[in-house]
Amino acid sequence: FEGDIDEIKQKQWMFLTQLTGGGALYSEKYGPPNMRARHIPFEITPVRAQAWLKIMHETLTETELIGTDGGKALFERLSQIAPIMINCH
Repeated sequence: FEGDIDEIKQKQWMFLTQLTGGGALYSEKYGPPNMRARHIPFEITPVRAQAWLKIMHETLTETELIGTDGGKALFERLSQIAPIMINCH
């Protein structure tokens, strides 16, 4: 990731909170997520998308959420998002 890691973490937290129904935190501050358009400046290859998905799975595993219905649903949603983000091959 490029940029201020604390800002990136905050944006990711806000996005995931919104994605899981915890309030429109991301949209209220930054507008509609429109994630593909927001990530156009970054080269996202299939390998990078899969690496992101792997990290998200590892995080859900470490926090013991992957075994819950909510964790499984979140990972399924993230698995749908990852290929959409690919903008170069």
